[in-house]
Amino acid sequence: MRQETKFYTSVLLKPTSSRCNLNCSYCFYLSKQELYPWSDSPSLSLKTFENFLRQYIPLSTPNLTFQWQGGEPTMMGLPFFEAAVSLQSQIVEETVEGSPPPVFNAIQTNGTLLTDEWARFFKKWKFLVGISIDGPPEWHNTYRVDLLERGTHHRVMKGISYLRNHDVPFNVLTVVNRSNVEQAEELLRWLVNQGFTDLQFIPCAEKQDGCQSNVNGSVSAQSITPDEYGQFLNTLFDAWIKIGYEKVRIRWFDNLIQMLWGFPGELCQLASKCGYIVLEHNGDCYPCDFEVNEKWFLGNINDKSLSEMLNGDRFTYFASIKGQLHAQCFECPWKDVCFGECPSYRKINNVEAEHTLPYFCPSFQQFFDTKYKKLESIAINAGKSMGFAIPGGSLTVQQRIQSKPQPLQEFLKTAKKNNVGRNQLCPCGSGVKFKKCCGGFISVRARYVST
Repeated sequence: MRQETKFYTSVLLKPTSSRCNLNCSYCFYLSKQELYPWSDSPSLSLKTFENFLRQYIPLSTPNLTFQWQGGEPTMMGLPFFEAAVSLQSQIVEETVEGSPPPVFNAIQTNGTLLTDEWARFFKKWKFLVGISIDGPPEWHNTYRVDLLERGTHHRVMKGISYLRNHDVPFNVLTVVNRSNVEQAEELLRWLVNQGFTDLQFIPCAEKQDGCQSNVNGSVSAQSITPDEYGQFLNTLFDAWIKIGYEKVRIRWFDNLIQMLWGFPGELCQLASKCGYIVLEHNGDCYPCDFEVNEKWFLGNINDKSLSEMLNGDRFTYFASIKGQLHAQCFECPWKDVCFGECPSYRKINNVEAEHTLPYFCPSFQQFFDTKYKKLESIAINAGKSMGFAIPGGSLTVQQRIQSKPQPLQEFLKTAKKNNVGRNQLCPCGSGVKFKKCCGGFISVRARYVST
């Protein structure tokens, strides 16, 4: 029997397509109604989901990751999700030989529809929950309103209370927009004061209606400028250090540190390639949530196999786009921690994703030019406290990214066996004396772990 090629890729499921109970003014999903009208009440059927599972699970085992998003996925109702996770378990048992692998589910929600019953469900099935909140009421309610233009902050906080009552793990996603971009330190402290310590920040950059890109128009009124975002990142980083990097998790910083340890970045915008599977409510598939459009339509799971889509020319070409960098990128010292960023931000900046610079290129240059040395120092110390032999000294960004992390205790045993003296150069290759590099650390299991 022919062995299927494994594709360890995550899937983003949109059970209600872009349909939502809110009307956030910066939401790029609103325009997707043209493709999948809300008037049709788009809803994922269990039959279509089963058809997808029977193809996705054999291709991706043992790495089974499902990310539920929208619109607002909880609009499907709890009975659908109870049936969906039961279906996951059933098909894993039917299609996977040996011990069944764990199934990981995550859901991104605005939190306004959560109840005690939802929280019990998330706890039972070990869901990781992402909650969207843009700070205190005066900032959050500027853009995150319901269909009657009412602020939603109090309803989000109520939803969070249900999660806390049942000890459901959750993180917070904050959109950096016109209302909060100049308040980075205040925003971080407010979030931490609420007990939110697992954080994500996403910059708002949306084209104005009728504009193809920032070249022939301007971004929307809710969007921020590259200079503003660069200042936001710098201020956020400094505030993070003040609070204690070991106390607060910020996903973008986490991923950069992970990369400086020699591990690949988890976030697709920090990877050398991008592309995953987006499953729309009706079975249509796309390689990216930003690219749910006719150009990047891969096929429908009900009449084309997932293997065909993943091995097809369109998905292959999409995965190659990120590597088609602008000429300036090859001269940039930060290329290996940026990789040209998200192709969507390149299109926002200059229509095309190939060989163009992303809208936030100046932001990242501003951040890395001023904060990289401190970030590198944190990575070295945090890595060693986690039990990795992380080289000290002055390595280039590329050398750090390409290093091969080793367990520190194992590394120290080898050094002892080879009679490496305290005043000899550290065998990690840092060019620093052993006593001032890996030999100066004891492996202590710390709390700083990257998701």
